[in-house]
Amino acid sequence: MNVRWCIGDKLFGAMAVLVLFVTVGYYGATQGYLKNRFEDYFKEKTTELFEIYYKEHKNSWEGVEEMKISDELELRNPDQREIALLSPDGNILFFRGSGDPGSLIQQGKLNTVMVNGTTVGTIYVDRWESTEDYLLMKYVLDSMHTSSFRVPVYTGIVALLLGLWLTKKLTQPLKRLIPAIQKIAVGELHTRIPVTTRDEFGKVTEALNHMAQQLFRAEEVRKNLTADVAHELRTPLSIIQCHMEMIQEGGRDIPPETLLPIQDEVIRLSKLVDDLHQLTLAEAGKLQLDRSPTDLVPLLDRIIDMLKPEAEERHIDIVRSHPAQKLNAFVDPNRITQVFYNLLVNAMRYTSSGGRISIRITDSSHDESHFASVSIADTGVGIASEQLPFLFDRFYRVEESRSRHTGGMGLGLAIAKEFVEAHRGFISVQSEVGRGTQFTVYLPCA
Repeated sequence: MNVRWCIGDKLFGAMAVLVLFVTVGYYGATQGYLKNRFEDYFKEKTTELFEIYYKEHKNSWEGVEEMKISDELELRNPDQREIALLSPDGNILFFRGSGDPGSLIQQGKLNTVMVNGTTVGTIYVDRWESTEDYLLMKYVLDSMHTSSFRVPVYTGIVALLLGLWLTKKLTQPLKRLIPAIQKIAVGELHTRIPVTTRDEFGKVTEALNHMAQQLFRAEEVRKNLTADVAHELRTPLSIIQCHMEMIQEGGRDIPPETLLPIQDEVIRLSKLVDDLHQLTLAEAGKLQLDRSPTDLVPLLDRIIDMLKPEAEERHIDIVRSHPAQKLNAFVDPNRITQVFYNLLVNAMRYTSSGGRISIRITDSSHDESHFASVSIADTGVGIASEQLPFLFDRFYRVEESRSRHTGGMGLGLAIAKEFVEAHRGFISVQSEVGRGTQFTVYLPCA
């Protein structure tokens, strides 16, 4: 079904129901209001006749029993209207009608006669209106019946025209979005929709553009991942195949030194497969963690001791600072050891001889949560700002041309990020070309 007609039908139906409710409410409220206003008017009009009589007879009811109210009152049947006037002490001064004054008084339809702020009598009436008044009221109320049919017709026409206009207004942005959504659905992820408004449709357009960008980025990552995995596997497999062919062609005993390159490549392949497996588990939220309160100071000292021989050989100073009080993080020590090991190895890789790596342990608060933060800053070459958003992607390398033996496989930072987030922490990076890079890891305190 066409979007415009689908929304138009619903909108017109809603407006039709609204028109019906408004019409019924208008008719009922108007009828009741007019009846009350007519009754109040007739009541005051009848009361005013007695007030005038009282004043004209020098504030006395003398002779009131012979009072002529009006000619039109006599035109009505006596049983259709009854009027009684009682003095302040309850005596009946005036009565017109065929019934019993007692039954009229019991009906309770009364109004007081006030002269100069003093009650001089009470009027009891069965019907306040005269014949002429009754005909006038009947004419006005009957005309309301005709109007009650005209109002919904005119209002319905206006609602239809307004509904058509609103439908066109509301569906125009949707009609512009649907072709773009269909393109994205069939894989044209480069599609972008111009944002022309700042209302809800504008926000939806921005969300669709962001979604398309993320899908495009995910598709590029998938393609690059496939290519990178193939590249990482091709080199060691080629080396193994070459050595195996040489062994087969030699037809002699195999010395141990011939098997060492094969063993190195097998170890490299095993590490690649294991890293990919761990990374996939972390991204899927299925990484097993054995968390416990852990003092980060001795944990980092053990990693530094592991890397100290290489650091001394390259004349790189590793300096660590920590607060005086003990700071425990609620982590899996083995997983976090791998995180800091990857970050320190990465820092040493890009720090030249005579450089410095500073490790600083502090506590911090973010969003009302308490974290233990560990910053690892080097004095290396630094990273360009446009490369920082992709630094934690799989197989991403700042230097595309560097050797796989010196530059690693591009999984260390991705693993570090996923492991930290698996602990409900987060990691950030700051860098400046020529001055160095700083990674900061935030882990929940115990």
